[in-house]
Amino acid sequence: MLCENFKHPKLLSFFEEISAIPRASYHEEKISEYLVSFAEARGLEYYCDSLGNVLINMSASADRKDADPLLLQGHTDMVCEKNSGVQHDFSKDPLKLYVDSEGWLRAEGTTLGADNGVAVAVMLCLLDSPEKSHRALQCLFTVSEEVGLDGAKAFDYSRIYARKMVNMDSADESLIIAGCAGGLRSSLKLPVDRKDTEGDRYKITVSGLFGGHSGEDINRGRANANKLMGRILDRIICDNKDARLISVLGGTKENAIPRECVAEVLHPCGKSLNELCENISKEIGSELCADDRSFSLTVSKSDTDIAPMSKKSTDTVVFAMHTIANGVFEMNLHLSGVVEYSRNLGIVNTEEKYAELVLNSRSATESRIDLSASEIDAYARMLGGESTHFNRYPGWIYAERSEIRDEYVSAYKRLFGAEPGIEVIHAGLECGIIKELVPDMDIISCGPVVLNLHSPDEALDLASFERFFDVINSII
Repeated sequence: MLCENFKHPKLLSFFEEISAIPRASYHEEKISEYLVSFAEARGLEYYCDSLGNVLINMSASADRKDADPLLLQGHTDMVCEKNSGVQHDFSKDPLKLYVDSEGWLRAEGTTLGADNGVAVAVMLCLLDSPEKSHRALQCLFTVSEEVGLDGAKAFDYSRIYARKMVNMDSADESLIIAGCAGGLRSSLKLPVDRKDTEGDRYKITVSGLFGGHSGEDINRGRANANKLMGRILDRIICDNKDARLISVLGGTKENAIPRECVAEVLHPCGKSLNELCENISKEIGSELCADDRSFSLTVSKSDTDIAPMSKKSTDTVVFAMHTIANGVFEMNLHLSGVVEYSRNLGIVNTEEKYAELVLNSRSATESRIDLSASEIDAYARMLGGESTHFNRYPGWIYAERSEIRDEYVSAYKRLFGAEPGIEVIHAGLECGIIKELVPDMDIISCGPVVLNLHSPDEALDLASFERFFDVINSII
């Protein structure tokens, strides 16, 4: 047992069990099989679709037949990241869990999968050991959330009869999420011509930025490495007409604020390039927020043998990186401090014949998502490139009245003597998809405290996990 003093040992035991099952996005077969076997062993009604989404139903106890049924929902896949040097195969190796001295559950050198393993464990525990008196329960386990909410988009919601829902993919049991942004991924591809040209080659590196989630952290003033590189490259080619871009690579995910970007350039004078970049570094450093205090801009020799881009292609790619709008565009007019509309230049990459910019647009309002897509399309037309859009998902508009929200507030106050907060977030949740497909569904999102999601530093507060389970069990 990981923690002898844990209030609900079966809850933690289920989390341990699923942590031994491979469940990377698009590879959830084994966790789906586990859920089906779980339902069959307990004689529970279930349904598993072709993608691996699983729905398990539990009837109400005899004294609660008239109570409104409740839908609990979470996703089975996890982000699989590990520290450099860690030997771990996510396709077969179980996570190595441990509890630190402060009561946080972690995994050795890898992501923990609390996002969203906590939801899976809660549902399994409730289905395995229900209270004597309980309402009807539907538990929906969706797949491939982390890569575009694919499972939630494809599920057959005619099988859902509950009209109250708790999504358990948030990270603080004392905070109810009551609305979220929708989103869209976009690719802007620009054709590139190259021409063998003699000259010295240099590597320009932007590093040391804090980064973060492109929704939840977009309003924290943190710099985007790709945008900074666009600014730097623009200064370089404006300073010397013979400078040429060879390559650029920045960011790894369109929904993360990029922390690093590396460009290679051909430049006729290394001394003037170094002096220019030193001045630019001082300018940028004086503008950045405290989170980005480790910012670094360096110039070093490059041994690449890739042919540099033509003058026209250099200007085109640098123009796109430098000028395409990024960051917070609008704040919510009705909810103080809530971002309404934003865009993140998450990835920039160059190949032999094209350069690609990958962006993530967010808003709870569909018309703003359409607006962002049309602006990216306009860039493609103007620059002779092409744009494609994918993985679109709807936002979830805050509801003034919500019975399930009131139930959660009442249960939390009864248990802990205080009221939870209520918030709308600028990140995507499966709630938006389900609300669009089941318009009369009354939804909230909540969960235990989880820090550093999607990183090997991910940690679950076990005390919060206990409290969260107590609230959900009370509502059931």
